[in-house]
Amino acid sequence: MGISVEKIILTCIAGIILVVSSTSYAGVNPFKKSKDYAFGSNIAWYEHNNTAVKTGSIRDGSDTHYYHLNIDNDQLLLRLGKNDPSGELENTRLLDGLSIVEVKVDGNRLPLFEWCLLNQQNPGNKIKQNAIVVNGVCVNAGGGGDFVINLDNQTRNILSSANVLEFVVEPYGRRVKLSYSMLGYAAIMKKINKPVPAPVVAKPVPRPVVVVPPKAKPKPKTRPKAASKPKAVKMCHVRAPQAFKAQVPSLSYPCDDKAKKARAELNISTQVRKEKQKRFKSEEEQRQLKQRALEDSKREVEWENKQNSLWLSRCQKNWAKNKSPCYCDKFIDQAPPGIKSTCAK
Repeated sequence: MGISVEKIILTCIAGIILVVSSTSYAGVNPFKKSKDYAFGSNIAWYEHNNTAVKTGSIRDGSDTHYYHLNIDNDQLLLRLGKNDPSGELENTRLLDGLSIVEVKVDGNRLPLFEWCLLNQQNPGNKIKQNAIVVNGVCVNAGGGGDFVINLDNQTRNILSSANVLEFVVEPYGRRVKLSYSMLGYAAIMKKINKPVPAPVVAKPVPRPVVVVPPKAKPKPKTRPKAASKPKAVKMCHVRAPQAFKAQVPSLSYPCDDKAKKARAELNISTQVRKEKQKRFKSEEEQRQLKQRALEDSKREVEWENKQNSLWLSRCQKNWAKNKSPCYCDKFIDQAPPGIKSTCAK
């Protein structure tokens, strides 16, 4: 009985539809979708320690993830925090492999970021965790949740006239795009860099006419007053977070000296970041040791199962001949009914 032309055509069309549908579905991976977060002009810039700061936040289950953008005259810092709107170092997110994929201004790649990509120890299309860049122009602390670009004059000028600053990062295997409106940034930096007014020069005072008073009778001598003690300088302290106090000692500075306070905070922040990296490295080594031990145990079980399967196959051949050698005693409970060990007693 022959097959009609109509049936052949319908079969071919159905096959083509099935192939196209399968191909389209294969291109979609719902577990690797990127995330786009935009922090617009409704989130205001504010000044903190001569730094322009803008913070966006995203709710993730029972946690809130914060994306702190800090820019001063020397550097740009992107800090990934967790459950901490203030952006303190102790609450940065510990990430296994943070990568920085892109930094753009108004849709164009930031030239200094392009320079960092090309001047890594291992040049590539992203700056991976702990990558070494010439002169430390770009620093990806990775495990500590911080990314730093040390600014030059060209980049300062680009940022001052920017509309949107955009980052593409990979904090946990999938891409996250962070867009920051730069509206208000230039005004904050202008305020920070406001020149100090020149001191007012006092006008010369006319020399008064000297009138010699009549000599007064000498007063009786009195005991001179004791010299007053110099006023003690009030000192303040910068302390590391509680979890790092044992490793990072506190630093003191004169309470009214903002410059020394900033240096002390930077020193403590740098030391805490190093301690975090040490702890992360130690934890990672422990995790790798456990993983290797688990893999070794798994290989031993697989090898033993393979050996058992091999010997059981041999026993089954002997059982078919109504025999059961000594090495089959281990598997005798799997033998057919009526089979007994023929191992010599």
